[in-house]
Amino acid sequence: MFKNNGISIEYFAFRLPFYGAIGFILFNMIAMVIYPGGTYQNPACESYVFSQNYFSDLGQTQTMDGTPNFYASFFFNNGLLIIGLLTCLFYFYLPMLFKQNPITYKIAIIASIIAITSGIAFSGIALTPSNLYLDAHMFFVHWAFRSYLITAILYIVAIYKSQEWENKYALLYIVFACILFGYVLILEFGPDGKDSLYGLTFQVVSQKIIVISFVVSTIFISNGANEVYKNLKFY
Repeated sequence: MFKNNGISIEYFAFRLPFYGAIGFILFNMIAMVIYPGGTYQNPACESYVFSQNYFSDLGQTQTMDGTPNFYASFFFNNGLLIIGLLTCLFYFYLPMLFKQNPITYKIAIIASIIAITSGIAFSGIALTPSNLYLDAHMFFVHWAFRSYLITAILYIVAIYKSQEWENKYALLYIVFACILFGYVLILEFGPDGKDSLYGLTFQVVSQKIIVISFVVSTIFISNGANEVYKNLKFY
C-alpha cells in the first residue's frame, strides 16, 4: 500500500532496478577483466573475448580448459541474482501504478505475474552454472526471455491504455519486444555455437545485444515508474 508520508517500499521497488542495472554492468565489466579466458572454439585463450564468450561463461565455476573461475563467477552470478530479485520486486509493485483503470490494472497484474517468473528464472541462471547444470541453466535461459517477451507485450497494451503513462514507454517496450522476439527465434533456430566460429560469434553477439537491450529498457522503465509514482503523489 502506498504511503503519503516518508519513503515507502514502493519507492525503492521502482528506483532500485535502475541502480541494479548499473551495478550489473559494472559487475560484468569486472568479471570480464578477471576472467581467466577460454572459449568453446579456443579453450586455451587467456582472456575474455567479447564476440566469442557468452555472459554465462563468466558464471562457470571453471573455464573451458579447467582453470578455476571463482572470482569472475562471483561477480557475474551475484550481479545476475540481484537483477532477478529486483525484477521480482519491481513487477510485484508495478500494477499499483495502473489502478486508475480497472482494465489496465488487470492486464498489469497478469503481466507482472509472468514477469516475476522471469525474474525467478534470471536468478535460476545465476544458481545453475552452465558447466555444472547445463540442462537446468538452459531451461532458465529460455524461460527468462520467453516469459519476459509476454510481459513486454502485455505492458505495451497497459501503458497505451493508461493516461498516467507516456506512450514513449510503450514504444520502448515495443522496440524491446521486437529485439527479444528475434532473440527467442535465434535461441530456437540459430546456429549452434559449439559447431563453428561463425555459429559461436552469431550466438554471442546476439546475446550481447539482447542483454544490453534488457539493461537499457530496465533503466528507462524504472525511471518511468518513478515519474508516474511521483505524479500520482503517493509520497
